[in-house]
Amino acid sequence: MVDKIHIQLKKPNYCVDELTVVSREVIATKKVKDAYSVPQSIADNLKSFSKFLNGIPLIVAEEYKGENLEEEVVYTRHNIPVVSEKTAESLIEGRNNYFIYLNKGGIFVKIDGKKLKEIRERKGISRTRLARELGVSIKAVAYYEEGVSDVSLEIASKLEEIIGDEVFERLNIESLKELVPQKETVVETKNTKSGKENRDIERLIQFLKDMIKEKYFFDKAPFDAGFKVSTSMFHRIAVKTGIQEAEELEEISKISKATHTPTIVLGEENTETASDDENLITLDKQKIEKIREILARNPISRQFSIE
Repeated sequence: MVDKIHIQLKKPNYCVDELTVVSREVIATKKVKDAYSVPQSIADNLKSFSKFLNGIPLIVAEEYKGENLEEEVVYTRHNIPVVSEKTAESLIEGRNNYFIYLNKGGIFVKIDGKKLKEIRERKGISRTRLARELGVSIKAVAYYEEGVSDVSLEIASKLEEIIGDEVFERLNIESLKELVPQKETVVETKNTKSGKENRDIERLIQFLKDMIKEKYFFDKAPFDAGFKVSTSMFHRIAVKTGIQEAEELEEISKISKATHTPTIVLGEENTETASDDENLITLDKQKIEKIREILARNPISRQFSIE
């Protein structure tokens, strides 16, 4: 059985509805009826939130542009993988189905080019012969082996008969990351919040600025901000403001613990000891200047060099 933690988030306007942690891999999922209805703003927040957690964004839907999703096929919306509920379950359970995805040219099966070349040569099959048997050009075979292109369903069926199914990549969390272009994921997002919460976060940044390597700000996410910090290696700290209910604090605690993300909770007067959870670093908004002192007292601070 796959070791996993599943957290259902309660606010419907978040960019993420569920967090799943599978063997320390984080999947941030947005669930909708039609994937095409997901706006760019929600997608950008989902990608940024996932990037902060070193995870992968995922949209789970029933339809795409009004058409039912094919099972075990991966679609994309705003460069985020889109799958059906059943396909998401297969992914999380690690069933290792073939990696089949929809692209502008049709439906394709992802292949391991190096393995294709290795097996082809081991079987004594030339590129020319393989191209002839597949009904494609020699250049197309070269592209398969060099990882430039994948194969259509029709070609995949022929390739399996000639070479075997070892050449097909399997759908898993690691392989799915290939569909999320890292260059399009903003590393440092802008703070678009306004009012006192914005000022509190900016003050916090000032007191931790020598530790912060990357900054993230979220409009519709469980955290309001997040920082990648570093000594000898990268770590992260999240920030949450304006918590009104114990239920919301409990949700933040679950996320922090599951994703190994200590969270600074900015609260009202005398809140430094409001939680016994070492993943939550509670801090009076009026005493933000004490953040380094409070971090040093917290058990989680062993991850950092706080002075």
